Amino acid sequence: MGAINRFDDLVNAPAENRKQIAERLYDENYAKRLGQSFKLPRKRRVERIALYKQIIGSGNKGILELGCGSGDLTYALVDSAKKIVATDISANAVALAEKRKELWPLESDEINKIEFKPMSAVHLDLADARFDWAISTSMIEHLHPDDVDRHLREVWRVLEPGGNYLIWCPNGLGHHEDRDGHLTMLSYKRWTEKLAEAGFRRFRSTMSSRPPLVGAGWKIALETILSRLRIKVLWSHLGVRNVLLVATK
Repeated sequence: MGAINRFDDLVNAPAENRKQIAERLYDENYAKRLGQSFKLPRKRRVERIALYKQIIGSGNKGILELGCGSGDLTYALVDSAKKIVATDISANAVALAEKRKELWPLESDEINKIEFKPMSAVHLDLADARFDWAISTSMIEHLHPDDVDRHLREVWRVLEPGGNYLIWCPNGLGHHEDRDGHLTMLSYKRWTEKLAEAGFRRFRSTMSSRPPLVGAGWKIALETILSRLRIKVLWSHLGVRNVLLVATK
């Protein structure tokens, strides 16, 4: 008998039950971490956060973070916008993120910029056109395939015209090992198609793993060529093993 997949209930659940099941699964995961000592993010995560901040820039009105987890990125973004709303489907994740503020030397006015909210990324209880940036990192691949389109439409709705959605996730073509919680693994090409169907109109990515941003067609061409040639070693070097996309409303 094979190993039990904790996410089978979520994969097989009808639409009306998926939110409740996902809340339970991720609450169980973060409940374990609430009692552990707090640690700063690892070097690789710090480097990625610096990249996201460089792309987003400063002087923004509002940033929506989807799937904030333990809040590493949330606190790093305090100097990037006047307001940051950080959401996660797990109430325990939100509680953990709020507790971890002591790891960052922030002033009270900076802390007050941040609002944590337990919330599904598929059902955003937020006003239309409220943010100029939305960002999700290692989140979107955890959504049920049938919920992805609604998620993208919801993000489009809460962005102001000209607003951007920054996505980072594993590339479905990028030779990743299977993980139970990775329910939606798509390529650059499929993500741009999905985002276009949701109403987004411009798609950019980094030239390799670092700015400048260029048209995402470059990454689509790279993943297509590498897939045809069956070359695994170059995926990371060329920045296509994972998807980094900026889609504009």
